[in-house]
Amino acid sequence: MSGDDRRTSHQRLRLLRADFLDRADVIDGGVRKLLADLDLDSFGEDRERMLDALMGISRAADALRALARGDLTEADEATSSMAYYARRALG
Repeated sequence: MSGDDRRTSHQRLRLLRADFLDRADVIDGGVRKLLADLDLDSFGEDRERMLDALMGISRAADALRALARGDLTEADEATSSMAYYARRALG
């Protein structure tokens, strides 16, 4: 692999990591907005399912951040947790 190829690969990886972090920030912003609109004083199955869905979404952001760091173990744990919350949210 030539020096130019290495620089190009390094640049692509850097851009990909930045994209993952940007996407995670967008996800977190959406979750914060939804939480602000959610009636956290109410109780019931619908509220619990919504909270589970939001937890799953938050774990997706965690997975993106872990991938940006190159931490595959943490990314795997976050995606497993994301799947757990998705199953709970879907009932």
